[in-house]
Amino acid sequence: MDSNLAVSQLISYYNNDQFSKIYTLLTPEFQQVFNEKSVVNFYKHYLKSILGKIVHWKYVAENNEMAEYLVDFRAGELLLKISITPDNLIEYHEWEPVHQEEIILNPRDPLTILSNNPKQTRLHHFIDEMAIKYLRDPDNRGLSIGVVNGIDTETFFYGETQGGNNILPDEHSLYEIGSISKTFTALMIAHAVNGNKIKLKDDIRKYLPGNYPNLQFEGTPIKIVDLCNHTSGLPGIPEDFEDHPDYEEDNPYQNYSKEMIYDYLKNFVPDELPGLRAEYSNLGFAILGIILENIYQTPLETLLQEMITFPLKMTDTNYEVKKKHQDFLTIGYDDEKSKDAFYWDMGSFKAAGGLKSNVNDMITYLRANMEDRNKDISLSHQETDLQPGFGRGLAWIVQFLNDDVVIWHNGGTAGFRSFSGFTKEKQCGIVVLSNSSKDVDSLALEILLHLIQNK
Repeated sequence: MDSNLAVSQLISYYNNDQFSKIYTLLTPEFQQVFNEKSVVNFYKHYLKSILGKIVHWKYVAENNEMAEYLVDFRAGELLLKISITPDNLIEYHEWEPVHQEEIILNPRDPLTILSNNPKQTRLHHFIDEMAIKYLRDPDNRGLSIGVVNGIDTETFFYGETQGGNNILPDEHSLYEIGSISKTFTALMIAHAVNGNKIKLKDDIRKYLPGNYPNLQFEGTPIKIVDLCNHTSGLPGIPEDFEDHPDYEEDNPYQNYSKEMIYDYLKNFVPDELPGLRAEYSNLGFAILGIILENIYQTPLETLLQEMITFPLKMTDTNYEVKKKHQDFLTIGYDDEKSKDAFYWDMGSFKAAGGLKSNVNDMITYLRANMEDRNKDISLSHQETDLQPGFGRGLAWIVQFLNDDVVIWHNGGTAGFRSFSGFTKEKQCGIVVLSNSSKDVDSLALEILLHLIQNK
């Protein structure tokens, strides 16, 4: 059956922002599955705001009674799979990434990959499929996966704690969680706001020693909230980050001191209005950590314990790994350098990415966020900035995944990757920790989407 007419009509409505009319192209049965609001949200917020208009499309194949079209957007391409009725209504369609088949040299035999997955349920099998796909690449080492589904929690472990040691990770295995640390910093900022120690609209200079007359744009200063949502105008890292004599490529942050950050800020002149354009900034969160220490006159490690880890009983989440936990450290692998990675000493940047944790603690943290456990957590989720396709709370990214609002963050260091995401409405979430340098975002989101769709 020729589906070109239906596809042409769908694309015309899409390009002209007539998203409600796309809903009229669906069969009544399909409309019962996805209401008009969800269809409009998907096309407006998930496709159009991110990828832009469709500039070209072509039929490529017919598989399992569905026509497949390669669709080029201004900012990317997707594969449209579509099935239509004799009267030209859409009875099913889905958009998928266009996968260029990844060439993996000497892929692992799936039967050799260690795992504790009992493979007893549909979810177990789906997680196994995703994890095995990730670990077929011999550059990827191990995975700790935590799934929260209502009142139920399950953990799954794959691979090795160090390449070649044949030891499966477990609930105690520690990983660098990278930029998920920013959500902890943001939560401490929220605590300070609720405790009337600071205000989100405060000029950051109020909490920094010395004078910074140039740290403003046309009289508008950088505010606390601008640091929290990456709209401060500050760069990701200082321009002189690699230029000082103590810089070490394998441990890049450890020798860039608090005093160097102060000196950098005294010479930094914003070239745009703070609060508008987003640019992801580790420097911004390093400054938030320094501000917290200045406000409370207390080390960040102590604040973390007092505000978050002690109340939530997260005993294994720290900036510095305690001696008794050293044996639980997994060894990360840097596939770009083809060698085991150094643990990063984040120094004055620890608020941006310095935490180490395990899957049990991260599930505890995930559940506390998912349940809006206290007013600090609730404040950290409130959107403070809107960008094309997503919003930001305090550090957290707020985004639609199909018709559900998902709150998430990811992280990465030289040899580790991490992801934490959840939906409050469906009360389900996912934590993925890896001692590998390949992203786990797609793996985690696939599992989260599976959880959402099966609620």
